[in-house]
Amino acid sequence: MKSKIMKFFSDLGRSLMMPVAALAACGIILGITSALLKTQVQDAVPFLTASVPLFIITTLNKVSGIVFTLLPVLFAISIAFGLAKEDKGVAAFAGFIGYYTFLVASSCMISTGIMDFSAMKISNILGVDTVDMGALAGIMAGLVTAKLHNKYHKVQFPAAIAFYGGKRFVALVVLVSMTVIGLVMPLIWAPISVGIDGLGRIIRSSGAFGVFIFGTLERLLIPTGLHHVLNSLFRTTAIGGTYHGVEGCLNIFLQFLDQAPLSDMKPYTQFLGQGKMPYMLFGLPAAALAIYRTTPQDKKAKVKALMIAGVAACFVSGITEPLEFSFMFIAPALFVFHAIMGGISFMLMSLLGVIVGNTGGGFIDFLLWGVFQPGSHWYWVIVVGIPYAFIYYFVFKWYLSRKKIVVSVSDDDDSDAKSDEKTNEGKKSGSNKTALQVIAGLGGMANIVVVNNCISRLRVDVKDMSLIDEETLKKTGSLGIVKTSDTHIQVVYGPKVEKIADAVRAALNDKDCAAEVEKVRDEKPKSTVIISSPMTGLAENLSKAPDEAFANKLMGDGAVVTPKDGTVVAPDDGTVLFVFDKKHAIGFATDSGVSMIIHVGIDTVKLDGKGFDVKVETGAHVNKGDVLMQLDLDFLRENAPSIASPVICTELKENQSIRLINEGEIKAGEPLFAIDTY
Repeated sequence: MKSKIMKFFSDLGRSLMMPVAALAACGIILGITSALLKTQVQDAVPFLTASVPLFIITTLNKVSGIVFTLLPVLFAISIAFGLAKEDKGVAAFAGFIGYYTFLVASSCMISTGIMDFSAMKISNILGVDTVDMGALAGIMAGLVTAKLHNKYHKVQFPAAIAFYGGKRFVALVVLVSMTVIGLVMPLIWAPISVGIDGLGRIIRSSGAFGVFIFGTLERLLIPTGLHHVLNSLFRTTAIGGTYHGVEGCLNIFLQFLDQAPLSDMKPYTQFLGQGKMPYMLFGLPAAALAIYRTTPQDKKAKVKALMIAGVAACFVSGITEPLEFSFMFIAPALFVFHAIMGGISFMLMSLLGVIVGNTGGGFIDFLLWGVFQPGSHWYWVIVVGIPYAFIYYFVFKWYLSRKKIVVSVSDDDDSDAKSDEKTNEGKKSGSNKTALQVIAGLGGMANIVVVNNCISRLRVDVKDMSLIDEETLKKTGSLGIVKTSDTHIQVVYGPKVEKIADAVRAALNDKDCAAEVEKVRDEKPKSTVIISSPMTGLAENLSKAPDEAFANKLMGDGAVVTPKDGTVVAPDDGTVLFVFDKKHAIGFATDSGVSMIIHVGIDTVKLDGKGFDVKVETGAHVNKGDVLMQLDLDFLRENAPSIASPVICTELKENQSIRLINEGEIKAGEPLFAIDTY
């Protein structure tokens, strides 16, 4: 049940992104034209008052502004389209029919005079005088349409009435259903609207604390994608406020920007882009610098490219996920810190009286809605942002250095853009190497139900989550992987996701690609080296190591063994490369050329060599099974955080991967993992 709920809200958030993206684009045009219509700007640039430029600016201003009055119908269409499993165009058409039917049916009920409807807001919507539920009416119509479409779009009738089956029946059943809902809604909407208004008042009456909670949740929900739902509720419904009959903080701001004093917009912009600007323009770029500075020299070039791309997306357009997903999973504590700082940022902007609207928090929005708007108090963004940069930099640098965490970047990242632009010879357009790898990583063509995407994520419904190959997906340039349910996975790619999604969909529709995908999935290793366990104990996947640096494979890949016997032996014939001064770890190279570290316990470096009796010296050649050291397990259990001991390969090549052979009880000398070379 939980996974189904998460999947529903994830899909809903994705569907809401289509009209929200349109609003953001129109908002930029509205912002530019509104700024150009300001008296102060026109006095400075008299050319703008000439008839032709003024006509063009005024027209663009009105055209871009009208989109916000169409938000409910956009929601009805986009939700029906986004939640439909097949025949999405039919669902979108039915979504519009359903919404308009609802408007007319509600109008008919109001015209009966069966009760006093004067307490409700009645507006002319698409030419119909009806109950004004704002964006909620469109959301409801879209949800109902999607549910009915998925249930009935393949229904079959007897031959005599077969014409009305399938896709045609969807429109009929939606029309009837929304007629019933439209007739009933005016009778029950009054108490519902009072409840929604009350919720909005509670949040707003919470003052700065309420804004802090909103800002923190807005970041914490990023991994699930549900932040789109939270933002949409505040931006388009009464939860975000009501002003002269208009609901939703974004709707209010954009519709009344030129009609009301800017100071009146303050209660509404506190839930908009202004709260993001200190960490988008200053905090996260500083964090990216810290990530780069703490990266080992041999990986800096690739991490630098990743950070530059992430900072550009964040700073210019307010797309933060490429940066956030670079550290979200390898350092979750930093992401929690970032979310709390996000809440503080929203709260400070509200307390300092900043009035900068629109949805984004990037530099473009900062200029259009802040610097170009007299009375916006935009300078506080800089005043707060500079300390944010220092705080983010030093916190990230301290934590990453202390935990020895390094952002890992696949070698394939450098070639992703090129491979996305070129198709393989002999295949149809879009069937490129990256797409084939993505499909293979998702478990193959037969495992994929539907592929969608939002601004930064590939969102895929699959049949069997166990078939997902995360390592293959990482090689495609994935910044992160989120499994929101047993059948839904989100693969984070950042701004390039649209290109990848198009290529994947094209490949899925190309039957010739099926064989190529299976080749990727079924690729056999050219050679395999078996590494034996140096200890008797409990063997587990390295990801279960009780230390972030080891679990995230930042120092290498391998396995972890929790010893039950105090003897550590050579895993293969080879040479002792070094013995750490604190005696807690040994560097080892097998005669076959595998470089390894046997690291006994976690944080055992702090024991100053106590509990370890090393039997070999640096440079010694040993045979498999020879004793390397003896452990005082009782002492180690009492004084170390954990005796779980990572056994890792430190210099794997890009065409090599680790495959765990034994998991659970294992004896020293038994096969632990394999190194497959492709």
